[in-house]
Amino acid sequence: MTTLQTRITFGVAMFALFFGILWLDSLFCTDVGFGCLAIVAGGIGLYEFYHMADKNGFSPFCKSGIAAGVALLTFYWVSVRKDTGIGCHFFRQEIVVILVFWLLIVQAFARGTRDAIQNIAVTIFGIFYVVFLLSFAIALRNLPHGLSIVILVLLVSKFGDIGGYLLGRKYGRHKLAKAISPNKTIEGSCFSLASSILIAVIFNLIPHIRVMSVPWAIAFGALVGFSAMLGDLAESLLKRDANVKDSGRLVPAFGGVLDVIDCLLVSLPVSYYFLVWCKFVEL
Repeated sequence: MTTLQTRITFGVAMFALFFGILWLDSLFCTDVGFGCLAIVAGGIGLYEFYHMADKNGFSPFCKSGIAAGVALLTFYWVSVRKDTGIGCHFFRQEIVVILVFWLLIVQAFARGTRDAIQNIAVTIFGIFYVVFLLSFAIALRNLPHGLSIVILVLLVSKFGDIGGYLLGRKYGRHKLAKAISPNKTIEGSCFSLASSILIAVIFNLIPHIRVMSVPWAIAFGALVGFSAMLGDLAESLLKRDANVKDSGRLVPAFGGVLDVIDCLLVSLPVSYYFLVWCKFVEL
């Protein structure tokens, strides 16, 4: 089986799993499945980030960082489900304070003074990059019409990625950012953006699930599609710095969980603020 065939097979399987979880949640009028999926993805993604950092010569506090990240994501999910308001904060003060003091104590008594700043900084940055940005999936899910919004953001982000990958392989000629991601081309990026806009428009032409008008859908598709490309490039930058091809090996032909959700880590918060600031949802 070729790499492309493997990507298609596992891509379809991942979409089926995701929509299966959403269907079960909808059937039982809950978001437990979605919340658990986000928490698991956050924990695995954070582990993969720390593994990359370790390959780059850093020594993050992997267990402590994952425990804190999963706790923050879990508490945020519970808080948003109860309050469903913008006043819910991801960074619970008590957890952050405990984490910072804990990292300082462990560094001082177990590792000494060497590389203290970078070890603690990388640990906390991983929580921000992976878990905090992923928490916007939970925020979107708990907005009015949250189920439709989550599906829209996922389709716009991932089908833009798919369109750019497939058509860029065939028609790509000019490198987009050779130093960061040698395989990405300007032509592929244009196809990716066009695919995102097309998906956004088609989705919002369907009654009962539409979120916005067609003109707004074009703007949404362009902005979210562009942000998804930035998310992909951001992870490529980190992988290039760590000198690794993939963040992990959990998903054949894709790499790790972080490789699967990289575009969403930027497109999720961008989508959230687009919908809130443009008054498509009332908090």
